[in-house]
Amino acid sequence: MPTSESNHSKLRPPRKKACNSCTKSKVRCSLEKPTCSRCRSTGRVCEYSASALTRDTSPGERAFSEDAGAGYPGSAVYSTPRFDSASAMPIPLPYADTPSSTAWSPSSQFHVWRSGASSWTNRDGLDFKTVDLVPSANAEDIRDRWLRPYILPPLGREEVPKVYHPFTLQYISRVLSTYPRYMLKDRDVPPMIHRSQIGGKELPRSLANCYSLVRMWEQAVPGSEMMVMSTLEKEMERLNEERPKHDYELLSAFQAYLLYTIMLYFSPRGGLSLVNDKMMITLMEMAFRTARNGIFCAAELAHTRPTWESWIVVAAKRRAIFTMYLFSSVYNADRLLPNFVADEMRGVYAPGNKALWEARDREAWSREYDRYLLRWEDGMLEISELWRSAETGSAERRERIERWVQSADEFGMMLFGVCAHIHGC
Repeated sequence: MPTSESNHSKLRPPRKKACNSCTKSKVRCSLEKPTCSRCRSTGRVCEYSASALTRDTSPGERAFSEDAGAGYPGSAVYSTPRFDSASAMPIPLPYADTPSSTAWSPSSQFHVWRSGASSWTNRDGLDFKTVDLVPSANAEDIRDRWLRPYILPPLGREEVPKVYHPFTLQYISRVLSTYPRYMLKDRDVPPMIHRSQIGGKELPRSLANCYSLVRMWEQAVPGSEMMVMSTLEKEMERLNEERPKHDYELLSAFQAYLLYTIMLYFSPRGGLSLVNDKMMITLMEMAFRTARNGIFCAAELAHTRPTWESWIVVAAKRRAIFTMYLFSSVYNADRLLPNFVADEMRGVYAPGNKALWEARDREAWSREYDRYLLRWEDGMLEISELWRSAETGSAERRERIERWVQSADEFGMMLFGVCAHIHGC
């Protein structure tokens, strides 16, 4: 008579096969069909072998294939799997596509970078190869921003430092500290990155590496902190040394470096902040490179509708630069250094229109932008209108601010809250 154990062996379902991509990379596969979670998050083509396709796998099934291997191959950087505290299951990293011949990359052993137009075009038909921007004349002032607390202003331009209440600084700190953690979820983005930047067939290299490194940092196993920190420092050095030519790559590199700086500052290891003046100078240098090619669309200045690609790039640029200014305010205040109004950003449009930022396709965005133009026939709200001036508190200024607040998203409301607390409204 068959034993109970042999009966169970006969009743046991056949071992499920990982998809071809996960099998080749020797990582665990979620086995979802038609696309597993790893291929979906990285935009890869997900294909199963003929034998695997004959088996039924429910969309919610989260079993991991034995064929995918028990851990990550090669480098010690990935030898220890990260764990989700809720499920105690290893979390596979989202992988960038990187050539073996390029500069150092934290996950170069897994990456295959595809150069050319495909890396600039996402599945929504967005093509970032060309954007119509107006070069910025004040970009050098952004680069030299770190000097402001140390030098006297020119004669006749005496400035009074901005006074931050301690609770305002706490508010900024608590909000910014959450930005890297958005990236712990697949395809989630902090408010300074547009969703289309990660929605394409391939993530920009800088952001793809950023997703991996944020996870490494936030989920580091005790004892691996020095290794993770070394990996992070090398990536930050690479971002600083690279000189990408295209706006889209410049923007992605700046966003990644800014997220690393925020993460290091608000999530220190050993109780000590790892951000120093050199990092802040590099951060502002990268902001300068990003802003130099323009933080306005040519069509914006003509009060017409730009291309969706051009608007995405400048909108994300402005949000990232404003985020850097908020972060530098906290950094200076912690070091008892004065903070000054960012005059070089005077006249730049205030971000925050939720319908435009969250539009899911070109048609929806175009409709919303046409409404936006009609709503702001008297000129878009500028960030400097939220600062203290002779018009502060006037009926006209309040009407414009209230009109802007009505359509603002969470990022816009944060900026408004900080400016209102410092300057009044």
